[in-house]
Amino acid sequence: MKKRIITGSLILIVEALFILSRLYTAYAFDMFVGLLAIVGSVEVCRVMERKRLFVNIPIVSCFTAVIYVALLLGIKQDRDWHFYLLYFIIAILALFVINFLIAVIFKGPTERERDRYGVRVSNAKYGLQRGMNSSFVMVYPAILFASMFVISHFFEFYFVNSWNFANTNLIVVFFLVLLFIVTIFTDTFALVFGMLIGGPKLCPRISPKKTISGAVGGFVFGTLGGLLTYFLFSFNKVFKEGISLFGIKWWNILIVSLICAIVCQVGDLIASALKRSARVKDYGTIFPGHGGVMDRVDGLVCNSLVVAISMFIIM
Repeated sequence: MKKRIITGSLILIVEALFILSRLYTAYAFDMFVGLLAIVGSVEVCRVMERKRLFVNIPIVSCFTAVIYVALLLGIKQDRDWHFYLLYFIIAILALFVINFLIAVIFKGPTERERDRYGVRVSNAKYGLQRGMNSSFVMVYPAILFASMFVISHFFEFYFVNSWNFANTNLIVVFFLVLLFIVTIFTDTFALVFGMLIGGPKLCPRISPKKTISGAVGGFVFGTLGGLLTYFLFSFNKVFKEGISLFGIKWWNILIVSLICAIVCQVGDLIASALKRSARVKDYGTIFPGHGGVMDRVDGLVCNSLVVAISMFIIM
C-alpha cells in the first residue's frame, strides 16, 4: 500500500505539472499525452497477443504520430470538422493496407513470425488478421488518446468561435482539470466505498472486486468533483468572464460530470474485460503498485472523448 500511495502521488504531481504547462504552451502537454498513447497502445497490443490476436506493434506505435500530424495540418489549413474525421478514417485504412502488404510482400520475415507464434495460416490471411487487430488498437486506445489533443488545441480549430477572448488557454486548462478531477474522484471513491461498504458485486465475471456501492460512490463523488472544479475556477475573474462569454453554465458542467462519472467506470470495465479475457492482472509494470499506463488511464481516455464532444456542444 505504501508503494502504491507514493507512486500515485508522483503520478498526480507529474499530471498536474503538464496540465499547468498548458497555460503557456500546448506542446509539453502534447508530448506527455503522446508518450502515454504510445506506451498504452503497446500495452494493449501485448495483452491481445496473449489472446493470440497478433498486432503489428511498430505500425500501431506510429499511429499516434500520424493522428497528431493530421491534426496540426488540419488546423494550419483551416479545415472543417468533417475533414478531421476523414483524416482518421484514411489513416486507419492506409495503415491497415500497409500492414497487409508487409505480410504479403516480405514473405520470409512473415513466415518466421508465424512460425514463432505457431500460426498455421497463409501469409495473406495472417496479414489480414494482423491488420484488423492493429486497427482495433488504433481505435482503442489510440483514437481516444487523440481526444486529449483535441481538447488541448480546441480554440485553434477555425470553426470554433473564440469570441476574441484573450485567455482561451485558461478555458482549456479548466476542461483538462475537469477531465482529470472527475476521473480521479470517480476511481478513488469507487475504491473507498467498495472497501468500506462492500455488498453485491457490479460485474463479478469481469471485475470481481468492483461493487455496486463502489460504483454509486464513484458516480456521486465524481460528479461532485466536477462541480467543485467549476466553482473553484469561478473565483478567478478572468475565467468567470470567459465562461460568461461562451455561455457556459454550472448545469452544463454538472451534465458533463455526470456522464464522465458513468463513462469512466464503463471504460474501466472495458479495460478489465480485455485483461480478464487474456488472463493477465495488469497491462504492465511501469508504475510500481499501479500496473501499466492503461491500468491508470482506462477511464481517462474514455472521458476525454466525452469532454471533447461536450466542448463542441456547449461552446
